[in-house]
Amino acid sequence: MPDLSFLTFDQLLEQYFAREGVERELERRYGAVAAVLVTDFTRMVARTNAYGIGYALALAAAAQRAMAPVLAEHGGVHVKQVADTSFVVFESAPRALLAALDAQRALVAFDAERPRPAAAHDHHGADAPLRGCMGLGFGPTLVIPGRDVFGGEVNRAFVLGEDIAKGGEVLASEAFFRAIGALPEGVGAFRGPADREVEAGFPFHVLGDYR
Repeated sequence: MPDLSFLTFDQLLEQYFAREGVERELERRYGAVAAVLVTDFTRMVARTNAYGIGYALALAAAAQRAMAPVLAEHGGVHVKQVADTSFVVFESAPRALLAALDAQRALVAFDAERPRPAAAHDHHGADAPLRGCMGLGFGPTLVIPGRDVFGGEVNRAFVLGEDIAKGGEVLASEAFFRAIGALPEGVGAFRGPADREVEAGFPFHVLGDYR
């Protein structure tokens, strides 16, 4: 039977219930305490319906390229992409926060200059400004470089970015908010409204950029 250190990630999962030490090997190889940023874009279903799948994919890819230098500048490492939703990890919460806020600014600048498609018969908001919906989490994770990232705070960041955040919002879990420490100058925060916290299933904070 091969040593656990020679097994791939998928093989480790297959052996989890049959062999001791798999959890320790997963933590040793992939474990990290990290910040996770999940980004999504507004009105992508409407844009797809109005202009086609190719247009929506090309627009999301261009928007991702507009954000990429900003995220990298703050130490962000892109882990995976699912449709127009991306997962980026950072070593610290403060860096992830500034990356998210700066990425929102980059998207506003991108949207002001991007080409507009020819008119469609039924827009349903397809021509509305493109804005980012962003969720932040911080805590123990398993990061498989270039493939995936797992953890409770990853799940919270995903819910906030994919389901709860509105266009232009940056939302953070309680754990992320605590990990920030003192807010940077010009950055504000308030507790998420009760009805939206019920929708999310957990408390969160709304972060504002006043720099």
